[in-house]
Amino acid sequence: MKTAEGPVSLAEIKEHFNITSANAIPRLKDLAELNLVVKEDGKYCLTTTGLILAKRLRSMDSLAQILVKGDQFLNGHDLSPIPDKLVERIDELGDCSVISNEMENITATHGQIYNRLPNSKHIVGISPVLTQVYPKIYLAQAMRGIPVSLVVTEKVFNRIEDEYPDFLKSYLSYHNAKMYAVEDAKLALVVTNDFLSMYLYNKGGTLNIMNSIITFDESATKWGAELFAEYLARAREIHG
Repeated sequence: MKTAEGPVSLAEIKEHFNITSANAIPRLKDLAELNLVVKEDGKYCLTTTGLILAKRLRSMDSLAQILVKGDQFLNGHDLSPIPDKLVERIDELGDCSVISNEMENITATHGQIYNRLPNSKHIVGISPVLTQVYPKIYLAQAMRGIPVSLVVTEKVFNRIEDEYPDFLKSYLSYHNAKMYAVEDAKLALVVTNDFLSMYLYNKGGTLNIMNSIITFDESATKWGAELFAEYLARAREIHG
């Protein structure tokens, strides 16, 4: 309801909902009787309980949008690597989109992520896999002075040590670049100040590189930061 943004007049309510006074006034009286709306100085505003209800309704609306947009994506993947408390707040992903690759270009979703990184103010990520562009793209951001924190699996870290020792030495030489190793991670995540992208494992146990979720909502980046923190808490820091 628009009154969640502050006191509004009857005229504003009518315009916002495209209704007449005959429709609006009885509904406002009903809400007032439930102590959800109060009229002060000729304007209507939500009470504390009204604000709580409005927030919950917005959350339900966001959840409904996610379930409609990401129904097959969520149902077809393993959500167990995401803590229950964050699954219960999956609506915070907001206005997300499911991006799919085609067989002719299975790295298209990677491109959408990497192309946005140079504009980021900070970057955190979780990776259970290692691609050829991975070292180059994150080293470039570290060299630009962007705070970068990466959590990789122990297996990925061992590969980085063996196959990309120069990258590892250079990356860790920057004070703004951090790397951590965790025993296992069954998801891939990139979170910046303005977007979140996430890949999940199929229920069969393989990372689905053909589909990812991407969202630009502020609530999603905060949700992603919490998810990253969960893995960071059980990871060991790699020192140069």
